[in-house]
Formats: sequence, structure tokens, C-alpha cells
Amino acid sequence: MDTKNGTLLTKFVLTGFTYQPQWQIPLFLVFLVIYLITIVGNLGLTALICNDSHLHIPMYLLLGSLAFVDAWISSTVTPKMLANFLARSKMISLSECK
Repeated sequence: MDTKNGTLLTKFVLTGFTYQPQWQIPLFLVFLVIYLITIVGNLGLTALICNDSHLHIPMYLLLGSLAFVDAWISSTVTPKMLANFLARSKMISLSECK
């Protein structure tokens, strides 16, 4: 007798912050403001360190690299999260999770 699970999983249902509809817009705005402050701050710090020749010592170059990586990682995760706040369907496909 074959006892394997034959269920094929193709979609996930996202719940959590947006489970209550009255909180969707306020949470979207709060996370959008936090995201914009993060991006402006990190890219501003990176630009400042690149443009000022007095800040080309290893400590500032490390801080500039960390600020750039923080902006990059924030730009990969947060826009998808913000889109899910306003989406009618809270389902994402399995391929989006990989």
C-alpha cells in the first residue's frame, strides 16, 4: 500500500497584518514612510561617502557598503509586502517564495 501524500501545493494564503481590512491602509502608509526613510537615508549616506574624498578611509567605506546593502535588501522585500497590503487576493504562488 502506497502511503505518500499526494497533495500538490501551488499557492499560499497570506494572513497576518492585513487580516483585518480596516488596518490595510494605515499599515500600508506606515510601512511606506518607514521604507522611504530607509532608502533615502541609506542612499544619501552612500552618496555622501562616495562624493567626499575625506571619507575614503576603510571605516567609512565599510559603512557605505553596509548602507548600500541595506538599501538593496530593503528594495527587494518591502515593495512586495506593500503590494500585498493593497491586493484583493492574499495568495502568492509557490514560485514567488523561492
